[in-house]
Amino acid sequence: MKKIVYFTLGLASCLSLLVACSKDEDFLKETPKTIYTFETAFQKPTQLDAALVKCYSDFYRLHSWGTNVWEELPAFIGGGGGSASTLLAGYGADVHDEDGSYAHAGSSFSNLAMINPTYSRFLALWNQLYELAAAANVSIRGTEELKDVPEDEKAYAVAQAKFFLGWAYLRLGECFGGVPIIREFTTDIAKYYDRESREDTYAFAIECLKAAADGLPDTQREDGRLTKSAAYHYLAEAYLAQGVETGNAQNYTDAVTAADKVLEKHHLMTSRFGVRADAADPGKSNGVPNYRPDGNVFYDLFQIGNYNQSAGNAEAILVLQTPTYEEQFNNGGRIFNLGNATGQPYKDLVWKEEYKLPMESGAGPGPWSTNIDASQHPSGSVCAYLGGQTWGMYGSTPYVDDYVWEGKYADDMRNAEINLCHPVVLDTKHPMFGQIVTREMISEPTRLMRVSAKVKMQDEWGWDLNNQGQPYSTEYGRDWYAARCAETILFKAEAQWRSGNAAAAAETINELRRRAQCSYMLTAADLPATDGIYTILAERTRELSWEEHRWPQLLRMAKAGTENVVMHHQLLNYAMYIAEVPIYDAARGISWSLFPIPQQIIQGNDAEHPMKQNDGWN
Repeated sequence: MKKIVYFTLGLASCLSLLVACSKDEDFLKETPKTIYTFETAFQKPTQLDAALVKCYSDFYRLHSWGTNVWEELPAFIGGGGGSASTLLAGYGADVHDEDGSYAHAGSSFSNLAMINPTYSRFLALWNQLYELAAAANVSIRGTEELKDVPEDEKAYAVAQAKFFLGWAYLRLGECFGGVPIIREFTTDIAKYYDRESREDTYAFAIECLKAAADGLPDTQREDGRLTKSAAYHYLAEAYLAQGVETGNAQNYTDAVTAADKVLEKHHLMTSRFGVRADAADPGKSNGVPNYRPDGNVFYDLFQIGNYNQSAGNAEAILVLQTPTYEEQFNNGGRIFNLGNATGQPYKDLVWKEEYKLPMESGAGPGPWSTNIDASQHPSGSVCAYLGGQTWGMYGSTPYVDDYVWEGKYADDMRNAEINLCHPVVLDTKHPMFGQIVTREMISEPTRLMRVSAKVKMQDEWGWDLNNQGQPYSTEYGRDWYAARCAETILFKAEAQWRSGNAAAAAETINELRRRAQCSYMLTAADLPATDGIYTILAERTRELSWEEHRWPQLLRMAKAGTENVVMHHQLLNYAMYIAEVPIYDAARGISWSLFPIPQQIIQGNDAEHPMKQNDGWN
């Protein structure tokens, strides 16, 4: 039974009040049997753990690609709202965006003319990160109220909370620069908040993550719980960010040290493992054999049942736990709506005129619109092979699907069809039936995207079909990586490169490339002092697309107050509605290098203490 993030418990829970009336005139006098204070809220260890579960749940929400699709939908159709998780994951950056259609260009982040400090996702991101920090501070304060609890249990609780506090401020510093730092729980009402420097924001994050590393255990108490490795993983990232911000190269040495502490405990999975890797397994799911003969170890990493350390996955550092249908029905909890939110609705794609057939042929208007063999694909145009019941809210850019695999980089396990599928024509009445469709065959070429096995399950195996007539939409029971050591390796390589050791950085990256059975291995020449970061970003894309928090990685590439050349290069060359569907004219350039402080936050300060806006947003 998965226990983490099934219950979201707030400290502001409503309490029943019993009213005692002894005389008529006392009718309106309330006499509560208890008052909900810190003293009563933290009397038992289970109450403290409930507060920590709120932290885990908030952390999950910030990784969830729009866990609540109804929360995300208003932003998708051009209104307000929208979760912060999609922005962190790279929505509108070089890797992900809308569905590539002209119809959605107006609401896309990468149509930069449309965004400003009032943009709803900026406020959502700011608020959700501060909510996580606040929940962490509440938990830390709560430990002070507990009586008769062993000190090691208190220390474990504080270490978990310190992790979430440090992670929240790391993301705030990366995305917004210097921000107000709330170091501890307080009931005081502030009329204004002062921004601290980005260096100080990173320093506070590092301080908290170091405290977490000191107090967390080496091994997980249960799936989804924090360990030292999780703290050291993000410490490596925080030191990288601080090194760029301060120019102090000691930070890069510290980043390598933190990464090595993770890699002492975790290693890449290099051979097939888990639920779909055993040729002798006769079992089936939804009629599909468990064993997938064309699978590989990278494919195995993303199969239901394979994510956790308890399943033998040594690569997993921190895994977000997702309930099965039965667990979610009985206990609640967050789930990924990847089936709804991500990928392309292939049934809507239409042939270019030269590939269309006359109506009397019986062929449909597109490769996947009709005439699909139900014996092979029972759900037709919304079958598992095409990614299921997607609304096409978020897709991949050609940078993810094509550019990083060009030339000598093509021969790579991660580029295999089992991991990144080029859908073939399923219309049995079209002469191209069974052939791969290319962009030049489609009326809107940028809408043709590859199907990633990370976010889609490309056969019927593993899907829970309990979903009100939309069987291939909600991926019950499919966990999600917040951190795996493949990213730790890339943090280490970047720190080595920034320290001037390109040869060591290349060899570190080659650990990933050897696992992926690439024919080409990097050398120091691939990581020049000026432009080597683009090689690292490309390798991050090959390994971590859909998983990584891409915007924070891009935003931390320059010191606050300076031009973020790396981020600008990536956006102007690869963002969907700049480079592919050129709604935003790249010649206009980009004036900003950090996300803006949300306008609502600036207006919240009183007139005597104005909060400075980031450059390029005034």
